[in-house]
Amino acid sequence: MATIGVFQHWGLGDLVMTVPVLSELRRLNPSACIILMVRGKAQASLMEDSPLIDEVLQVPPNTDLAGLMRFFAALRSRHFDAVYVATRITPLVPLLLRFISGVRTIIGDADRFGFLYTHRNSLDPTVHRVDRMLKTLSIWTGCSVEKPAFDLPVAEAARLSAKARLAASGLADARYFAFHPGSSRGPGIEKRVPIPLVRGVIEALRMRDPEMRFVVMLGPDDMDLVPQFEAFPADVVLISGSSLDETKAILSRAIGFLGSDSALGHIAASWGVPTITAVGPTNPNETRPWGALSHVIASREELACRPCWFTPLKGHCPHDRRCMTGITVEQIMDDVSLLPPVAGVPVHSTVMVSTSEKL
Repeated sequence: MATIGVFQHWGLGDLVMTVPVLSELRRLNPSACIILMVRGKAQASLMEDSPLIDEVLQVPPNTDLAGLMRFFAALRSRHFDAVYVATRITPLVPLLLRFISGVRTIIGDADRFGFLYTHRNSLDPTVHRVDRMLKTLSIWTGCSVEKPAFDLPVAEAARLSAKARLAASGLADARYFAFHPGSSRGPGIEKRVPIPLVRGVIEALRMRDPEMRFVVMLGPDDMDLVPQFEAFPADVVLISGSSLDETKAILSRAIGFLGSDSALGHIAASWGVPTITAVGPTNPNETRPWGALSHVIASREELACRPCWFTPLKGHCPHDRRCMTGITVEQIMDDVSLLPPVAGVPVHSTVMVSTSEKL
């Protein structure tokens, strides 16, 4: 039996974009042992109980050099036939995989140190990361993928818990538009959707459809935003403290989603929910939520520094986040008009476990 590894030690959204690679690996290798290597508990929980993988390993942080060396040394006993290195990662990972873990076949993207890979693709920032990663995989497998599969599992207990949470908030049978204005702390804060923009969009949507309800979802890194929503109207339900599985289930029922360039937009889009992503410091060509119903909105102001991600300006904005604060309600509402009717029921993608239908 073959043993195949997938190494993705970036954020939760990056892992969602890697799910089509896992789906394709499982399709081509139904009996293989597929081991996913991630960094962080949230990332480890995203694919928990998924039939796409057999095991999840958590990678120590780069600051723990001794822990990293022990981790890669322990991989040698796994006898990997191949390891797929996802997204733009420093040469340290393939270097350690090859010389410490003893992996002979390494697949990934590289603009430098290409000799560390046996099968590699070039980095092209104009190509979406999902498409690029699948192309990279096809260089090794020889098989192309026409339609990526985002098979995100949701446990039955979490599905029922989400249903109960919605019912307790008066949303059991309601049509609701979901929002996630937050992003990770640190430089990720610069990706946050301005709260006045969220309020304005809610008011505009309410005028269009007085029966619509609204859900604002906040994660552990967004709790500092809670006070800003305390004065919002009663038809705006604030949901925080839910598990990742519950969050997936709640997003699956939304009739639309507006958020920052973060994981929840990728999760919403994976369900086929019409998704609008407000972008500023990041490159939407690479990282927007994938799918035909996924749109991006950017400020119309020309800023030479945009996008600043992967540059020294990341986390040090000289323009007071004008790339985000310059986005207008009118832009969002014009984009909403291009999406399927907000009163309709979204067509969800095929998913696994017990979530192949709405709650």
